[in-house]
Amino acid sequence: MNAETLRTMAADPAEFRQRVLIDTDEGPRPLAAVVDPWQRVDFQALDSGWQRLAGQTVDGGFNRAYLERGRGHSKTSDLAVMACWALAFAPAQLSGVVAAADKDQARLLRDAINRLLNLNPWLRLALDVALYKVTCQRTGAELIILASDAASSYGLTPHFILIDELTHWQSGALWESLISAAAKRANCLVVIISNAGLGQGRTWQWIAREACRTGPGWYFSRCDGPVASWITSDRLDEQRRLLPPKAFARLWLNEWTTDDGDCLDPDLIERAITQSGAVSEPVPGRTYCVGLDLAVRRDYAALALLEADPNSKRIRVAACQVWKPPRGGEIDLAAVQTFTAQTARRFRAPIFYDPHQCALLAQNLRNEDLRCTEVPFTGANCAKMASTILQIFNEGRIDLFRHNQLIDDLRRLTIVQRSFGFKLEAARDLSGGHADSAFALAIGLPAAAAAAQTSNVVIYEPFRPRVGAYDSGSGGLPSMEHRIGRSSLPRWLR
Repeated sequence: MNAETLRTMAADPAEFRQRVLIDTDEGPRPLAAVVDPWQRVDFQALDSGWQRLAGQTVDGGFNRAYLERGRGHSKTSDLAVMACWALAFAPAQLSGVVAAADKDQARLLRDAINRLLNLNPWLRLALDVALYKVTCQRTGAELIILASDAASSYGLTPHFILIDELTHWQSGALWESLISAAAKRANCLVVIISNAGLGQGRTWQWIAREACRTGPGWYFSRCDGPVASWITSDRLDEQRRLLPPKAFARLWLNEWTTDDGDCLDPDLIERAITQSGAVSEPVPGRTYCVGLDLAVRRDYAALALLEADPNSKRIRVAACQVWKPPRGGEIDLAAVQTFTAQTARRFRAPIFYDPHQCALLAQNLRNEDLRCTEVPFTGANCAKMASTILQIFNEGRIDLFRHNQLIDDLRRLTIVQRSFGFKLEAARDLSGGHADSAFALAIGLPAAAAAAQTSNVVIYEPFRPRVGAYDSGSGGLPSMEHRIGRSSLPRWLR
């Protein structure tokens, strides 16, 4: 890469796209050789804005853009291309911010930049990639990658702001802080790129989208369905089979939905309500497990007791308990611990829990000789929870009773796709809940599903807690320890 070519690319982002290599199914190729027409139009609309940001005197174009694209339409990759040009070729020490829905999404943006550098060694000579920062060695220009952390964005005066997957953000606080920061610089460039979302007509994401779509000085474009040339009909057919219809329409057809959640069809949830109430005592021949999602201040704490029947292969929500934090206060974790311990003893149930905010409580429960298994929200575990809840409800193998909070929370679940597969999400409601009872169910559901598929249920020796391990007057019932045959279960469940 000679000096003349570098000067040509520095003068025009389009020249950069003529030469920068990207990864394709046919191997590395120049972006300009494989770019789709709709993609080229979006790039061109913003080229003048990027040039002004780099100190060039140009007319026309836009400094603000909202690009609405479906799944698989090069959203994160195109942001990476824009950011790399600005960092590598701007003569001044620019500061940029990329904001993503969560850490997983933020890492996708970092990885996309890293792939560009691997395919273009001359570009790696200019840029350094750290965990959540990209820096230009020559000018000190930097790009900070944020993940749903509104507090860290206040006080910033960025030259450009890139917003990835806005419709998947849980809170509007980060959006508010970033869009207000954009007003601090005359030529600050803002690019939002996202697929269609939930809550058409009433959510903060829809309101933001409409303000951008109709705002003076904003460039708005929308892909009407899966228009990318690299998305095959076979791939779409596979996704149509795997996803609920509303989720497929939102993710791949790029259609907004008026619902709060699209993971589970409301009819599926309603058909699953076959029980009159909770279970008070264990049923012989059934296996039980507890899913626990703990919170302290902001969200609710929730427990779901699941019953697995290896004969019918069905799963029943045997009980559900939700604890709401008082206004300005905290959830009584001692009460959560007592109820969880009593339930686990009475039903001889192992406890599966999200270790976030639950480490101490789980330690206390283990000290009471209760079996606890942490289920961290890693990519693999998130994919397992999402695929299990989809499968169990779609197959009609779950029985609910009309617990209003749980039913509402299940209806609010939405499903997104990440590099590791599907992931469950839910918007936080006005009262502070975060579909917590549905997440408690999801945490315990893979264990219950595994138990429902095996008839190898073994009753071991009587459960003998240590002296002082429980208070006999608290309702905890010492009983026989009821375990699933360990050798027949997946390793993660043993």
